[in-house]
Order: sequence, then structure tokens, then C-alpha cells
Amino acid sequence: MEKNLEDTKEEFKRTGVENLEIEKSKFGISIRTLIYATIFGTIGGIISSVIPFSLLVKVWYPLTGGTQLTSAHHIIWVAIFYGLTRNKPGILISMLTKGILEFLITGSYGIVIIGINLLEGASLLVGFFIMEHLNEGDSKLGWGIAGGIGNITQVPVFWYISGKLFTLHISLFILAMIFAFLSGVFIAGLLGKVIKDYLIKAGVPISAQAIFTVKTNEIINLDKS
Repeated sequence: MEKNLEDTKEEFKRTGVENLEIEKSKFGISIRTLIYATIFGTIGGIISSVIPFSLLVKVWYPLTGGTQLTSAHHIIWVAIFYGLTRNKPGILISMLTKGILEFLITGSYGIVIIGINLLEGASLLVGFFIMEHLNEGDSKLGWGIAGGIGNITQVPVFWYISGKLFTLHISLFILAMIFAFLSGVFIAGLLGKVIKDYLIKAGVPISAQAIFTVKTNEIINLDKS
């Protein structure tokens, strides 16, 4: 009887939500992070392709470049993703997913749109990297500046591709850069942080690094009070 029991013993595989954080994918990141990157990239790709946020600006600001005031809706989803996972390579995976979807749905700029999304993702990554080294990685200031950096780099590319950079006055280009940065600050940065905080409070599973960041901020706030 004992021998039969030993023969039937099987190795049990860890399952459940927590295992998604432990188990690694072939990209070297956790399965949960990869799932989040795909989900938020898909949401961003669909919304960016279907909803014309630029109309919110064109009705009262007809000049070229004004639509940059709402342009940060392209990266807010990835900012939220980063807040939940604290995984920088995942930013590029999420933006790659978003870029492929935009290419398939609209095709306005061809395959170049994928490269532009990766540029925005890399810029956002750099923004968070700088802010974290300045100990502002989870503050409103840090998120705002990171969002501004992440959103501003796409302006020269779009203006170059469309030819606006060579035909319109330089002042309009400067205004577009300012609008893009402000949009990144308020939409991707501040609004993105608010949504991220609400998702965490609602019980959305987050990475161990994100938990550490949340707990550290709670301790700092207690010390200040």
C-alpha cells in the first residue's frame, strides 16, 4: 500500500494570482507584468485609435499644435501600468502592443507609428528613471515631470513627418512642445497617478516592488505627520 502511494505522488504546481508574480516569462519579467503590459497597451491602442480627443481642443483653439493639449492620453495607460508593476522594460512591451494595434486599426502613419510609440515609451521610462534617482518616483511632482518628458518627444517626430516643421512658424512648434509637456504633466502624470492609487486601493494585484514603494510612502507620510 505504501509503495503504491509513493508511486502515485505528484509534484504540485503553484497556481493562483500570486504565482503570476513569481513565474517568469521568456522576456525575463513576471507573467502578471506581461499580462498587465498587454492589457494596458490594448486599452491605449483602442482608445487612441477610436476616440478623437483632439476635437475637445479644436472647437475653441483652431491653431495648429493645440491638439497636443490632449495628446498625453496616448501614454497615460502605460504610466498606470508602470505604477502597478514598477517594471521599466514592461513599458516598452506595453507601448509596442499599443503601437501594433494603432497600426492595424488606423494605419494613418503606417508602420512608423510603432516606432513613435516605442519612442514615447522610452521617454516615459527615462522620465521615471530620473525622478526615482531624485527620490521623487512616487510623488505628484515626479509623476508630473515624468509624464511631461514621456509626451514631449513625439512632437518633433510628428511635425517632421507631416512637414509642419518646415512650413509653419517656429512659434507654433514651440507652443506645441509646451502643450505636449503640460498634457503629459496633467493627464499622464497627475491623472495617471490618481487612477493608479485608486486601483491599488481597490485591491488590484500589484508587484512586490510596487508594494514596497506604497509601504515606504506610507511610512514617510507617518513620519511627516
